[in-house]
Amino acid sequence: MEYRTLGKTGIDVSPITIGAWQLGGPLFFDGKPDGHPDPGKENVIRMIHELGDLGVNAIDTAEQYSAGESERRVGEALKGRRDQWIVSTKFGFRVGPGNTRVDDSSPETILPSLEGSLKRMGTDFIDIYLYHCAPQVENLDAGRTVLEQAKQQGKIRAYGISTNNTDLIRAMIEHRAVEVVQFASNLLDPATELSALMKEHQLGTQVRGVMAQGRLSGKYFSAAPQFRPDDNRSNRGQVDFKKYAALEPFVPEGCTMAQVALRWVLDRAEHHTVCMGAKTIGDYRAALAALDLPPLSEETSAALVACAEKLQ
Repeated sequence: MEYRTLGKTGIDVSPITIGAWQLGGPLFFDGKPDGHPDPGKENVIRMIHELGDLGVNAIDTAEQYSAGESERRVGEALKGRRDQWIVSTKFGFRVGPGNTRVDDSSPETILPSLEGSLKRMGTDFIDIYLYHCAPQVENLDAGRTVLEQAKQQGKIRAYGISTNNTDLIRAMIEHRAVEVVQFASNLLDPATELSALMKEHQLGTQVRGVMAQGRLSGKYFSAAPQFRPDDNRSNRGQVDFKKYAALEPFVPEGCTMAQVALRWVLDRAEHHTVCMGAKTIGDYRAALAALDLPPLSEETSAALVACAEKLQ
């Protein structure tokens, strides 16, 4: 496994990060799903162990995911193995009394959230600690002070944010309040300006949404998916998945559509690791196999981009 350094943090991660949103089980707000069907705690722990044995060393979760159950499962899976893993988690979005949604990342909430995550995961420190909901610009300096104190205490190693808001990222750069950014980018929606900003300022990057909610997985080119009521994707409205089969003729021989979607992101030097949303070891093995494939040729990449633009 060839590891990549997250910007200027000095933290080395595998090109594939385990995304743990889908591993904690369902969550509902106002009757609408904000989680995923439960793959089973033992299955989750077994999969994390297997992926660790294959060289994956990064996992991402959040205090909101499954009302903390995702963090608890990550912590249990990493018992006795913590020194082998890079753990990122997020704060700001959380579950309040009566399953109400709380969106608050103000400076005074940061340390209580951090202590809660540390306790749930049974660890003394978190490698990467990210804002999950947008901070107020006027709070950036105060927030940075809290995060720097946590870093000095050895409770976190680096901090940043999960967002695609370019203006907010620029403000955070100005206030020296960001070291790592988790953002969505894929062949259909490449977040070009944001990627360029990451490269310019040497920020660490965790790229999510690479499969575009299944559009680029190739699984649904011939038949639309049937999402369960406890799957947050059932809440996204009608999508014509079949139309994305137009990309298939540009998939190189020996590759799958999902592997091409991964390579297209990872071929860019400013993209350090991809947060995968897979639920099975088979899907992760296929993703890891994409790391051994050659980079996409300029001709193939251009053809894919041209086709993707027509599909928007």
